[in-house]
Amino acid sequence: MNWKKTIILLVVVVVILFFALRPPDVYIHDVAVSGMTATEAESALAERFQSQLDQRVIKYVKDGEDVAEYTFADFGARFDFMPLVEDAGRRRFSFVFWQRHNITTLPGFSFSVERLESAMQGLSENLDKEARNASLYEDESGSVKSTPAVIGFGVDTETAALATQKILHSLSDGIVELQVIESVPLHTDVDFVPVVLGQFSTSCCGNDDPRCRNIIRAAERIHNKVIYPGEVFSAGMVIAAHLPDSGYEPATILLRGEPAEDIGGGVCQVVTTLYNAVLRAELEVVQRHNHSARVGYVEVGFDATVAGTYYDLKFKNNNSHPILITARVVNKNLDIKIIGNETRQAGREIRFEARQVQLLQPEPYREVVDPAIPQGQHVVTLAAQMGYHIELFKMVYVGGAVIEQVKINTSVYQPLQGVITIGAG
Repeated sequence: MNWKKTIILLVVVVVILFFALRPPDVYIHDVAVSGMTATEAESALAERFQSQLDQRVIKYVKDGEDVAEYTFADFGARFDFMPLVEDAGRRRFSFVFWQRHNITTLPGFSFSVERLESAMQGLSENLDKEARNASLYEDESGSVKSTPAVIGFGVDTETAALATQKILHSLSDGIVELQVIESVPLHTDVDFVPVVLGQFSTSCCGNDDPRCRNIIRAAERIHNKVIYPGEVFSAGMVIAAHLPDSGYEPATILLRGEPAEDIGGGVCQVVTTLYNAVLRAELEVVQRHNHSARVGYVEVGFDATVAGTYYDLKFKNNNSHPILITARVVNKNLDIKIIGNETRQAGREIRFEARQVQLLQPEPYREVVDPAIPQGQHVVTLAAQMGYHIELFKMVYVGGAVIEQVKINTSVYQPLQGVITIGAG
């Protein structure tokens, strides 16, 4: 009977070893992963839990109203189950009597910082309201009116981003109450008591030729422009005759003192008229250039020109209040005004005086033979012009007496050699 006892003993040992050496049943958050590879286990867990995470919602509320909603998926929120899968692998090969292991440690978690920043930028773009200064404009009747200031606000995206991260890490739905930061405009409508600070007019033709159409177009571009305190106005950039597709037409200009044709001919008359209005408003002139030869619409010393990006008329609003430019062509007159608050002393008067420093003589007339003209006939085809060296001064009067004298500019106009055509026909 000893052999029977031996067999029974062996069976008992085998049964004991079977249960002792059998790998335990391992679960991760109640998902059975025994017998799975690490990749299979990770995929099973993602299929079970990731879709639930993706559908979590974060709502954004402003002043009690829902203004935006994002899911966790929008932020690229992801579980990382691999550390748990690796832990399960270690437990699966432990030599203990069979038992169930359920790993409930929270998985790793991450989200996209770039997507969070993009969402915050989207909130800002959709909800932010820019503060707007009060402004001035001239209506069609010629009345100057003001538009009220508007208080602006911006979403506090930094606080909203921190609140969003907190909700993401909670792995639950959540609500973010958006905070706003007000921005107050610098200038309100109470700042405006508009009067004409400076005004100047020059004669021009109607709209029946390219030069006059260019003048009208340039005047329209500077009309109703508002310049706030400290700002510098660039006439060349606003008029923009030098830019491609500017809309200006070829017309007569002065090129080294001689008539020529170029795109935007006539805009310098607008610039000159504006310059004279600026002088009378006593704004700070930052940049000004005179023509190469005198022009017919103002006296020497009072003109200004623009060309490309190198010649410009720039001036600064050195007042404590905004100013308005108006520019209109009416009855063949270009009229430009600078409008703003008058802060100068009552009874103060300014006058301008162009003083001739030197008179520059032109070269003798140049003769050109033309067989199309009868022999012996002489025709002046280009009249000679004197050149000038001019200094422009501003005199300030109070009570009829000069209290201040300031040199405004220095201008040098080159003499122009004339041309006589001699007939040879």
